[in-house]
Amino acid sequence: MAKQELRKNLVLVAVDFEDNQKKAVLTFLDEERGEVRTVNFNRQIYKDGKYVDDADKAAKVDGWCDEYMHSTFDGLGDCIGSRHDVYEYDTFNSLFPVDIVEKFTKDQVGQIYESKIDEIIVDDYFIRIRYTIDGKKYESKMTFGVYVENMKSWFSDPQKKAKAFEKFKDKYHVPVSDKDKLIGHQIMVEVKAAYGKFYYGDIKKFPGK
Repeated sequence: MAKQELRKNLVLVAVDFEDNQKKAVLTFLDEERGEVRTVNFNRQIYKDGKYVDDADKAAKVDGWCDEYMHSTFDGLGDCIGSRHDVYEYDTFNSLFPVDIVEKFTKDQVGQIYESKIDEIIVDDYFIRIRYTIDGKKYESKMTFGVYVENMKSWFSDPQKKAKAFEKFKDKYHVPVSDKDKLIGHQIMVEVKAAYGKFYYGDIKKFPGK
């Protein structure tokens, strides 16, 4: 299982701005352990091998600054000395809990895993079926959202949503409205590749009743 540990009441001891003032590195002192925890607020996204400006990401970071630091991005340096709870993960730290889902890799393609359904989430654009493999959380998705590249936003497609809900019922033998009945159900997951570079878990269709 991915590590998540809450370190409470850590003091902010430094704020460093990098990448032309687009990234703030917040350093918190864990006095109990004699260690530091760094949290990155990056207003840019990584695309095509480099970091580029992104209005949505910048707005999200501005919201984090307001909600968790009670500050603007440019004013983070004035927060030195304030105390905050920091969530520690395997490879990063955060000021809020982060929902981590592992991604399948190329070397897993063709493997078939036995697991059980832990959780099913229906949001604005996906049906997410989550399960655990070797102690790590994965998910398989049924997509009914459409990403419009030039607007850099997701939108729900009513026709695709109806088809996704129909496919869900056909595959799992219950409607989406009864999805919680599937919690704990045994599943078989085969890892497949799409377009030679995307890897996903294909949950095998449940046997007919």
